[in-house]
Amino acid sequence: MTSGVLAAPARAVAAPATGGTAPLAVGRQLLLVLALAALTTVSGLGPSGGELLPVALNFLVIVGATVVIARSAPHTAHPAGWRWYAVAVALGGGGAALAAVLMPWGQTALGSIPGQLVIVLAIAQMLDRPSLLAARAQLATSLVLFVLADLLTVHTIYHLTIADRGLLSMAQTVSFFALLFSIALGTGFSLLMMSVARAAGRRVAGLVFASQCAASSAGALSAITAGPQLLQYLACGASVLGLGLVTVACRADRPVAACPRELQLPTASTLGSLLPHATAVVGGSLLLLSVPLTGEITIFGTSLAMLGLGVLFAHQTVSWRTQLRLTGDLRRSEAWFRTLVRSNADSVLILDDRLDVQWVSPAITDLLGMDPQDIIGGPVTAAVHPDDVPGLVAALSTHDTDPTETKTRTARVRHEDGRWRLIQAQVRDLRSDPDVGALVLYCRDVSRDDPGPADEPDLAVSTTDPATGLPNRSALTQRLAATLRAPGARPASLVVLGVDGLPTGADVAVLRELTTRCSRVLRGDDWLARAGAGDFAVLVDGTIADAEVVAGRLVAAVEPVATAGGTLRLTAAAGVTPLPADADPGEALRWGDLALRSARAAGPGRVRRHSDALRITQDREEQLRTDLDHALAAGQLRLVYQPVVDLALHRTTSVEALLRWRHPVYGEVSPAEFVPLAEESALITELGRWVLAEATATVAALPHAELGVAVNVSARHVRSGELVADVLAALESSGLCASRLVLEITESVLLDDDHVTDDLAALRRMGVRIAVDDFGTGWSSLAYLVGLPIDVLKMDRQFLADVETDPQRRALCSSVLHLGTSLGLAVVVEGVETETELQLLRDMGHRYIQGFLLARPLDVAALPTQLPGLTDATVAGLPAPGRDEDGDGVPT
Repeated sequence: MTSGVLAAPARAVAAPATGGTAPLAVGRQLLLVLALAALTTVSGLGPSGGELLPVALNFLVIVGATVVIARSAPHTAHPAGWRWYAVAVALGGGGAALAAVLMPWGQTALGSIPGQLVIVLAIAQMLDRPSLLAARAQLATSLVLFVLADLLTVHTIYHLTIADRGLLSMAQTVSFFALLFSIALGTGFSLLMMSVARAAGRRVAGLVFASQCAASSAGALSAITAGPQLLQYLACGASVLGLGLVTVACRADRPVAACPRELQLPTASTLGSLLPHATAVVGGSLLLLSVPLTGEITIFGTSLAMLGLGVLFAHQTVSWRTQLRLTGDLRRSEAWFRTLVRSNADSVLILDDRLDVQWVSPAITDLLGMDPQDIIGGPVTAAVHPDDVPGLVAALSTHDTDPTETKTRTARVRHEDGRWRLIQAQVRDLRSDPDVGALVLYCRDVSRDDPGPADEPDLAVSTTDPATGLPNRSALTQRLAATLRAPGARPASLVVLGVDGLPTGADVAVLRELTTRCSRVLRGDDWLARAGAGDFAVLVDGTIADAEVVAGRLVAAVEPVATAGGTLRLTAAAGVTPLPADADPGEALRWGDLALRSARAAGPGRVRRHSDALRITQDREEQLRTDLDHALAAGQLRLVYQPVVDLALHRTTSVEALLRWRHPVYGEVSPAEFVPLAEESALITELGRWVLAEATATVAALPHAELGVAVNVSARHVRSGELVADVLAALESSGLCASRLVLEITESVLLDDDHVTDDLAALRRMGVRIAVDDFGTGWSSLAYLVGLPIDVLKMDRQFLADVETDPQRRALCSSVLHLGTSLGLAVVVEGVETETELQLLRDMGHRYIQGFLLARPLDVAALPTQLPGLTDATVAGLPAPGRDEDGDGVPT
């Protein structure tokens, strides 16, 4: 009897793994499969053996194989293909069982043929479609050649061995060839899978092919046996082996998410390319051998041979045309590559796993004076300074799990004229890329700009800052490299001090004064250098804690400096980073600069330590800065609207338009995070223009005729001189009345040029109202509130801190209200979140309230029905809204 994938009396597979447990290693699974196959074979040879035990084992394993493959399929790289494979196993097993009941020995193999045909469909689901389409003609002819050659080989062996002995009846012979044809078809498709599989799937394809080979053996043994005997038991064992291999393949077929698509390119399969031809050679040789041995040649064998020769000719023709095309593509690619490399100022080296140079660009001659042919084949460390060799070898020998990451390494390399040059290399580890399989180094000289003899006196000038007399950044890089390379070095750290307030082209006297002040607070072993226009660096002999103490002294030493033009007010911040032994000077400087940026963001006088969290935060900021440029066009930005409630009239008077960003990766991004990024460029003006148009159009379309809308306007937009035109365009396109629009600006804008005040006044004459946002938290000056075009003061949430318990806070809130009333300005209190705060503000006489207690920001769809006081809802427990008897309108 035959069944399932392997067409043997019983189909078996390795025992299924229990759900939830981690799968065994592939090697251990294969050992288990081999042991189970051997056990199945010998189970019929014992004193209590016979047909029943091997067949029972096989059918038990059929059930296990079906369950394991079906349960594992959703977690594989090809779930649809493995679901069909589970169907094939079940269909083959069921067909074999039915054939065993209805058909005599030798014909039960026919029962597994439907399962074999379904296997073809299953494997077709797993093929890499782009690779298959790219070489479809060559692969199709290879598949047909293999199937024909397989049939020719089986036919010839059958003709040489048992054809004339009458061991098989005609019905058995037909079932024998029908079964082997279906298996050959499935095996051919598994060869296609090997030919187009990517590197990560090559092992899975090999296991599937091996299972099909076991299927062929099981099918042949099952078809020629006439009853329970050794051949039948061997067929059972081969069947178990084949299904076990399929199950191992299914469990090993896992998605590869970490490797980029471009690094998963298919590589040539030697077995997939040569096996069809090898099978054709074997089949043809056996056919020729059968002629003198039997004295005849069969019509069926001759027909197969002639068809095979025709397919072989077609295959070679397709291969020849493909080779011509690939050769042309390769020549063009090499020409492009040579042009690109020759135009690159950096030298490029390609190293193998032994760190021997496999290829080097011609630019190496300009860099080190060496002939590329003299370098190829030798170790990369041949010209490296002996002190730098251990660190360089250790860094290059470490495999990088992320092939897209670039590392920086620095070492001294001897020039042909005997000088030592400081060479910096950007290293990409592409050893995991099957198309490259090597390390790629991009090298440049960072020792000096003007090449010359090492003993020339201008070497000191090239490493000294002319303004301060301190070592410059180049000298700092060399000093860092020497410190990191020193054997058994003591702990060391780096401080990067950033001075803010220096004008462009700062006076030399100011820089020297700063140098003097910094030098006074350093310890004896600390080393000071100038790292940039307004940056200084200190190499600290000690731990990171020592570096933080030094950084604090440096920040405190930066004070205002008296100059001929007046006092120059300077502030400073500092970043500190440790210097581990495996660090590189370039990495250390980047860590220090990153820590300095964090310190500057925290405010003047701050010191920040570099950390992985800081690096992750910086990476997120850079990604957001890049993605923000396209967020508006991609439809990721939207507006929500937070109501402003009039406590006297118990209704919503206006809504404030608030910008929101739903990032495709990070989800909802806080405006406090992305708005400052937008304000770094003219993008904030474009966003402001969009918000104006969107907010006015939305509110104009609502059924609430008196509802106003407040829009935040950035200082850059106000200063651009385009605000008036943008407001006019928004009002005209939306049809919104100008008196229903409120523009919220920050206090600092009021201190700008006269044209800003003129623009605000022009907008106010049109009917647009102007509000000062976050009043009391910026550059507030009561004198600026008199005579300026202002209608509304928005009191910041900070005023409400401890207002419930602090009498002075309550007095301050009350004073702001009286101030606004005295100047004829309306006051809106932001950030009201508790009932107690609301009651206190109402008792003080505050009328206009905004905060989560009354309403959270609403989406556009919720505006018609969920505005407090404009629907049937009440306002935070207040009575139902009444009418505006005095008709005084609403400021915001």
